Amino acid sequence: MGTGVEMSMSIFKLKYLIYVLIVINILLSSRWIFDGNLFFHTDIARDFLLMVDIVDNKHLVLIGPRSGAIPGLFHGPLWIYLNLPAFIIGQGNPVFVAWFWVALYISSLFIIYYVGKKMFGEEEGLLSALLLSSITALQVRSLFNPYGALLLSPLYFYTFIKYLKDKNLAILVVSLFILGLIIQFQMAFGVPVLILTLPFLVFYLIKIKRLSHIVSIFILIIPFSTYILFEMRNNFLQIKSVIGYLQGIQSHGKLGISLPDLIMLRLKESIIDGIGIITQNNIYLTLAFVILLVSMTYFIYKKNNLKIRSYFLVIYFYLGFWLLTIFFKGPVWNYYYLPFIPLLILLFVSFKNEMNKIIFYTIFFSIYAINLTNVIKDVSTYNSNPLEQDVSTWKFNKLVAEKVFAGSENLFGYFIFTPDLYGYSPSFAMDYYQKRNGKKAYSFKKEAVTYLIIAPPPEYGRDPNSIWYQKNINSHSWKSNDVRINKKPDDINSFKNGFVIEKYKLSNEEVKVEPNKYLINGIFFR
Repeated sequence: MGTGVEMSMSIFKLKYLIYVLIVINILLSSRWIFDGNLFFHTDIARDFLLMVDIVDNKHLVLIGPRSGAIPGLFHGPLWIYLNLPAFIIGQGNPVFVAWFWVALYISSLFIIYYVGKKMFGEEEGLLSALLLSSITALQVRSLFNPYGALLLSPLYFYTFIKYLKDKNLAILVVSLFILGLIIQFQMAFGVPVLILTLPFLVFYLIKIKRLSHIVSIFILIIPFSTYILFEMRNNFLQIKSVIGYLQGIQSHGKLGISLPDLIMLRLKESIIDGIGIITQNNIYLTLAFVILLVSMTYFIYKKNNLKIRSYFLVIYFYLGFWLLTIFFKGPVWNYYYLPFIPLLILLFVSFKNEMNKIIFYTIFFSIYAINLTNVIKDVSTYNSNPLEQDVSTWKFNKLVAEKVFAGSENLFGYFIFTPDLYGYSPSFAMDYYQKRNGKKAYSFKKEAVTYLIIAPPPEYGRDPNSIWYQKNINSHSWKSNDVRINKKPDDINSFKNGFVIEKYKLSNEEVKVEPNKYLINGIFFR
């Protein structure tokens, strides 16, 4: 009797501790946003410019961010539309949208808790949420489309497992629909999972003699509809891009290494990088995780428990994903396999009741501690002064816009230079500030007063041996050859991080010298 009460109290204390730790992680993840800041690099700023286009111009966006894997390929627009309500309610304020990201982060914890609880038990669900909260805390300040796939991946896994157990067609339809949404968010993850799912599903349906359930794949038409419409409107651009890539016509993005070297690279990436995304690349914890995974897989297989063996699906998807990457000749960035984080966590906690508790909790809290330490270290070094911040932060880009609009003139033109030539981050900040200022500012157009907003070169671009340097992609050539201003600025505002604002007072003759009409100005081809 007493032992049972003591055990109940211990479980209650553990739950209470987990709740407290999760709340602490949520607060740590929101540190930047409490300060009115977020990372605002090119990919994130592009998403905000797309939302501006939807709101201001009433455009229907059919594609989202470009895929980094294959040139000419795009993700779906679902991430844009998911953020759009927060963007509209917050009147375009990135910080308001970032608070919505906090809500998404909390939602991801509820989802993995729900899935973990349904599959293994409440304690396992709480442990899953705790570990996920520490691993993804630093992502909250800079969410973009792959996070949508991370959010949904546990739900897809759970519903697919549930279908294999219950053989309910409705559940399979829901599962495949979720997978379609995942593909909208991150093709590099969702498409390989779909490729792995279909043969597995067909084999299973044949085995249970329910091949008619294959009609469930037609639900994919709904999440694929934006791709279909875009292809029909643009002469099947993405299909042609994929064909050209497979035929070797397009070599951009390929590593250019032999097949044996590629296989070894993928093997290394699947262990060091894939598992390392959970262990912060700590070699000892990574090896411990891999050893645990291999040993427990063998143990569970020998145990021949059907319920537990169904969780082998995680291993099937994970190893299958890396096997498929052998056919992809480009680099595998970490945001391709980011959605595996919740699945690997669920796989890990599923071993809790199948192994020595001391070993399990030692590995678990070691992984948690190293992630929490990384979060605390990052948060403790945060500098709230925008003058001291990176050029990719929202507070700094907003500061640049404020400096430009602080001039006495009520009408001016401006040009933006960034190393990637897109200039999305300062472009959004300028647009955002103009709508709240009342002055007339014309982007990429010369006026009597013209500003050049110039970002510094990337660190690798300072090296004379770098491609960036050799191609002479710098602000000096841009100023003279593209903007076509060949005089000293009337005023210069230089920042510690290398960013520069140059102000020019141009004569009528200088204004008439047209800039390069092909300069990138905003988002196009949507």
